[in-house]
Amino acid sequence: MNDNLHSDPLFPDVLGAIAGSARIHMDALQMAVGVFPRQAYLNQPVEVIVILQNMIDQPLEVKIALHLPSKDDSGSPVTVVAPKRSLSMSLRPAETGVMRIPVVALPPTQPVENLPILVAVRQRPQRPGKTIRPAAGGAPPSVLAVSPFKLHVLRDVEFTEHSPSQSPESVRLHFDLAPKMLPSAPKDLKPTYETLWTMEQLKEEQQLARSKIDDARLVASGMTRPHLYTPILYAVNELYAAHGLPLHPGEAKAIAKMITYTLDDGAALEQVTSLEDTRWFQTLCQVLAFDPSIAEWDAGEIAVRYLFEASVFDAVLLAFGLIRPRVRVNLGDRTERANYANQVIGWLAGQSEPDLTYIYLPLVLGGVAVNSVVVARDEDAWQTLDEVREAYRGRMRLVSGPTLEIFDMLDKLLERAEDDLRRARILRL
Repeated sequence: MNDNLHSDPLFPDVLGAIAGSARIHMDALQMAVGVFPRQAYLNQPVEVIVILQNMIDQPLEVKIALHLPSKDDSGSPVTVVAPKRSLSMSLRPAETGVMRIPVVALPPTQPVENLPILVAVRQRPQRPGKTIRPAAGGAPPSVLAVSPFKLHVLRDVEFTEHSPSQSPESVRLHFDLAPKMLPSAPKDLKPTYETLWTMEQLKEEQQLARSKIDDARLVASGMTRPHLYTPILYAVNELYAAHGLPLHPGEAKAIAKMITYTLDDGAALEQVTSLEDTRWFQTLCQVLAFDPSIAEWDAGEIAVRYLFEASVFDAVLLAFGLIRPRVRVNLGDRTERANYANQVIGWLAGQSEPDLTYIYLPLVLGGVAVNSVVVARDEDAWQTLDEVREAYRGRMRLVSGPTLEIFDMLDKLLERAEDDLRRARILRL
């Protein structure tokens, strides 16, 4: 048995453990921006809170500037001040931290809702660096440079959801002024920065993850097709639609089959790699280090809640390997395939525009290849292939160029998938 995890460490997603999906991408930096409390009185400070997560293995220079309002929506003058409107700092490699900048509304400002604050952020690596965190997130941290209580307090902040179509360098916040005034504003306000996680925590993170390998193997043994397929199908439909690529039923089923196959020991069955070397298993070890009680959860819930992005990455690599001998087309080497898998994950994280190839290459193609071995209860596997055909015929009217080549491959795979069903004596329902 392999008691070691992959030598390339997976860094924990501290930002996601705090802000959930409120993740803003800026090349080498991810951040979440919020204000707390959401409502204040005159002379009562609110804090602009910026979670900063360095995504690379090099130092990162960050500048934060506040643009404070001088008028409210009705045109009435307002007085909003901050001890510093512009800040500069350097994040160490892989560091995650929180910047708090106090802001105070002063008289004669009147009670008002939705006073805007514009937060402008710039980032620049000191040197070109290697990305060390998955764009769409990862396992929560099991070791922090602060107490769990402080992390809990940060989770109470309302971080803003920022559309990928909006510039990540300019984030708009709002807060309300209630009809009450404190006697005077504090005079000793100043911005503060606190480190949440650094490379110093990595060794202990890795040790804790390794200590959970046996527990993770036990959980992985329960990652079977009957437990996984339906929740993964729901997750696939929701996530693709949320990121601008709503799926036809056959497409969603094929993608869900490929991800399910990947989690249900697909890598070992295809003799691609060991369980311990898959990204989803490494992530599972980290998740159990974060909270051992998650081992008692339903397998589908674990897969969707914590392993989805990692399993998509592994499914892309596995699907390329599955379809290559069936279509006899050059699909790139492992490095090229891994880079493409990262592109898919980056799109799921909101870093790029929707692209039809993220549906078909290689996930739908791989799902067609495993259609006969991943069959849900009461599912007609023949109908799934019919639905894939119906979907791609509709898509073909809208595409040209390289995407047509993908559909040529799909035609071949569909024919072979039908032969697989006949050989397996799987009949139409």
